[in-house]
Amino acid sequence: MQEKLTVIYIISDRRSGSTLLENMLSKSREVLSVGELAMLKGHIYKEGPGELWNWNCSCGKPVMQCEFWSKVLNGIYDDNFETKITWPYKSMKILFSSFTSVNSKSILQKFINTKKNKQTVWALNEIYKALGNTSDKKFIVDSSKDPIQALAITKCADINVKLIWLTRDLRAITFSKLKRWKQNKRSEKKPLETLIDSFRYKKVCNAVMKNAAPENVIKISYEALAEKPQQQLDNICARFGLVNYQAPAYMELNNDHTIAGTPGRFERKVIAADNSWKDFYKQHAMLNALGKVFNAL
Repeated sequence: MQEKLTVIYIISDRRSGSTLLENMLSKSREVLSVGELAMLKGHIYKEGPGELWNWNCSCGKPVMQCEFWSKVLNGIYDDNFETKITWPYKSMKILFSSFTSVNSKSILQKFINTKKNKQTVWALNEIYKALGNTSDKKFIVDSSKDPIQALAITKCADINVKLIWLTRDLRAITFSKLKRWKQNKRSEKKPLETLIDSFRYKKVCNAVMKNAAPENVIKISYEALAEKPQQQLDNICARFGLVNYQAPAYMELNNDHTIAGTPGRFERKVIAADNSWKDFYKQHAMLNALGKVFNAL
């Protein structure tokens, strides 16, 4: 019997280093990295995040003109095509269940089991299979980040799913989001609101991880990944059955066909932790203190 394809799905908040981890995993000979598969439909229709690179594949071509993606999507893409699970981001039920563990699995499953989301899961299952067949790789890395989508794809019949929860200091995430929004002139959110939103997202991630089989998950931090990349990659390989390989010194694209990710992925950069956020909190003592509390919860 043919061995099932394994999807390594990265759960994280925005501005947490998911593109870095995805790029590092792509250097394994056993791995095909596709970026954020949840953003695939948006890139086809040129809507949502992706305007900075005109919603193109990382090869520079529009998705449906890219030789790789056009082959993958042949027979799958249609008018009902969808690649992103929908769920109420600020659901108080999810937040409370993440603290108490009471009925958390049934609450999460309720959000997943809508007609639209079931159709999305079917489409993702077909895309993953096509990716495996097209690339002949044993592992597919999907850095879509969304924790509910991660739980949803465990329902895909034809794949094994492994989850990496990539965490980062909530103060760093908050600072990085504010900085990016200011650059793009797209948000009026205040630092406290952004920190609270990041904390809520963390709790949703935690609720999902608690409902996954322990042998199928691993939790690592951005700080550890950036400071000790070889050690973290070795831990992932040992956990999920990949052959060990040399950690890259740079984040860079090499004939990749990835969807979405940080705009910085198009530049070759030395892998190093970004601690520029620390200066910001020297002027925001109360926010800094609250961030420490949220990190501990």
